[in-house]
Amino acid sequence: MVWIIFGLLGLAGIGLWVHHVFEGERLIVDIWREWRLSRHPLKEWDARWQARAKKSDIIVSMTTIPSRIGMMDTALKSLLDQTLPPSQIFINVPLYSKREDCAYEVPPYLENLAGVTIRRCEDWGPATKLIPTLTEVAPDQAILVADDDRIYPRDLVETYERQLAKTPDVALTMAGWDVPDDLVDRPTTIWSNLMMLAPAPIRGSRLRTPREIDIIQGVMSYVMRPRFFDLHDMTDFQDTPRAGFLADDVRTSALCQVPKHVVPTKGLSFLPKRNYAEFKRTALANLNRGTGALEDRNNTIAIRHYASRWKCTSSDK
Repeated sequence: MVWIIFGLLGLAGIGLWVHHVFEGERLIVDIWREWRLSRHPLKEWDARWQARAKKSDIIVSMTTIPSRIGMMDTALKSLLDQTLPPSQIFINVPLYSKREDCAYEVPPYLENLAGVTIRRCEDWGPATKLIPTLTEVAPDQAILVADDDRIYPRDLVETYERQLAKTPDVALTMAGWDVPDDLVDRPTTIWSNLMMLAPAPIRGSRLRTPREIDIIQGVMSYVMRPRFFDLHDMTDFQDTPRAGFLADDVRTSALCQVPKHVVPTKGLSFLPKRNYAEFKRTALANLNRGTGALEDRNNTIAIRHYASRWKCTSSDK
């Protein structure tokens, strides 16, 4: 009987390890973190942030859509509850959503927070999480871009700050991917995931040293500075196909003028169990898959539009 118990525990341990390898998530740690964050309202986590004497110089920039603005509290809690808190969190909120074709209504729980500032702005599509902040702050300001539907690791800001001190002229992310030689985005397989073959994700949870990639994986967060871009190009969508407008990770990475590195980390962000179904239903990935054909995927169209920007097409290859 004892051996059966040990065997089951061993299998469970192997299962957790495999999940961590393939997804970068730490199931037990993540469950504990979500439960801990759920115990107190956002207002209390904001007060705790305010009481912290030492904060990072990094600011956080985010956006949301009308159907999600009432569900941002968990992501915000995780960004306020950091070993080294950010200096401020900015939520870029347009007056009207092009994607959902309706106005935004800012809920009361987002008002009167010391650590969170609502910035009303133009709707730049998914890139609204970056562009309004990019154009407002100093050229050297480090901007941590986060999504509204994730719980981020408690050491996220500290990990970025430590790496920024070593590589101040590099864009950073916790996960990214390389463009394949045929410039076609395709679903990740078990083999491509295990071997980190393009275009499968390259996750910081599997690295010991930083690794250069073509495209940042925005859902896992990334850090940019305004001086990494030509701001006119970033705000000029005249020649950008709709696929590039929606596939903001590809466009932002293509227009970034410095190397982009995945940073080694213990664990990655994860989708909260609370509101899980709604977050999946409203995910941008549902639009970016197109008809399902590889040629119709927004990532494929976008990486081909910016074909000369990738390592596989570089003259130095």
